[in-house]
Amino acid sequence: MTIIDRYLSWLFLKTLLICFVSFAGLFVVVHLFSNLDELTLISQQIGWTGVFQEFYLPRFADLYDKSAGIVILVAAIFSVSLLQRRREMTALEANGLTKARILRSVFILAIIFVVLSVLNRELLIPQLKEKLVHTPQSWGDEGAVDMKVHSDLANGIVLRGDQLLIQEKKISDIDVQMPLTIAGVLPRVKAKYGIVTAADDRHPEGIWLHQVEDPDRLLKIGSLEVEEGKTIFFSQSDQAWLGPNQCFVRCTFDVDEMAYGNQLAAYRSTKEMIDALREPATHTRSTRKNKVAVHARIVKPILDLTLLLLGLPMVIGGIERNVFVSAGVCFWIIIAVQLTAIVSYALGTSSLIQPAALAAWLPVLIYVPLAAVALRRLKR
Repeated sequence: MTIIDRYLSWLFLKTLLICFVSFAGLFVVVHLFSNLDELTLISQQIGWTGVFQEFYLPRFADLYDKSAGIVILVAAIFSVSLLQRRREMTALEANGLTKARILRSVFILAIIFVVLSVLNRELLIPQLKEKLVHTPQSWGDEGAVDMKVHSDLANGIVLRGDQLLIQEKKISDIDVQMPLTIAGVLPRVKAKYGIVTAADDRHPEGIWLHQVEDPDRLLKIGSLEVEEGKTIFFSQSDQAWLGPNQCFVRCTFDVDEMAYGNQLAAYRSTKEMIDALREPATHTRSTRKNKVAVHARIVKPILDLTLLLLGLPMVIGGIERNVFVSAGVCFWIIIAVQLTAIVSYALGTSSLIQPAALAAWLPVLIYVPLAAVALRRLKR
């Protein structure tokens, strides 16, 4: 690594750190004073150090995920603008170095930070998603939310209820509509409450119903299968592990997904998003949205680098380039790329762009050729 590489690398890293710390600090100040009462109550339990570790540190990971491309572009543009303002770029070019060679260390560091954002998105954030979905108002809450209708197409079950208690994994006033194959024998089961239960050696994943209505009738019916070897309804009459006025229904149900929905899905890894696509869908629009989201996740590192490749050539020109002019150029590039991405994703979700994957790749198809053309300026 040459002296100019070390010098520009230090300038880039220093600017990037200042930018990210500024963004993070601004976020903390605004969020803290907007939720001061709630956070004060939380601090009485875990202390302000605990609030910072448990609440804000996970959000710094999320903030880096959302701002990595922008921070990299800002750091690169300000670093190059300082080189130009101090006439250092002119001196280096006078020695026969091209702009591309001078900026080599910036491009290498940008790629490293984009890779770090991918690792952060795929490995760290999925482990923090339970903390990220909570607000100060719901932090440590027992989490009673209104129960939505849940359709488990894999088992043919439809669940309804009054409220879902997240921590207890409990559904109050539950109503289970059974599959059509057994609806003639048992159309539905109602109970005072049901508890979402993981699979064990006695039963598959499902809902353990307590204080069922008309327990005598359920005793007479016994356990029911929808196909050979797949029991859908477990009755106390032939299942010794069930207590009085209890039964069990096979069902796939994610408590956090029901409570937090799309908010939780945004923090999944790409693998988890692909696995969710393979599950039976309850709505065509949600399927299209998930397909666009998967491809948008794949495209994001390319768009982050495209921002840099668009921005740098546009600020390299006259040696009198003002830092604030460079900031304005950076701002409009970010707005153009982000607005294009938002519009194209919306069109893909609404089926106005087919297939859905094309909507996610459209910003790349538009801006990568422009970036390739802009890079010619760096070869001079």
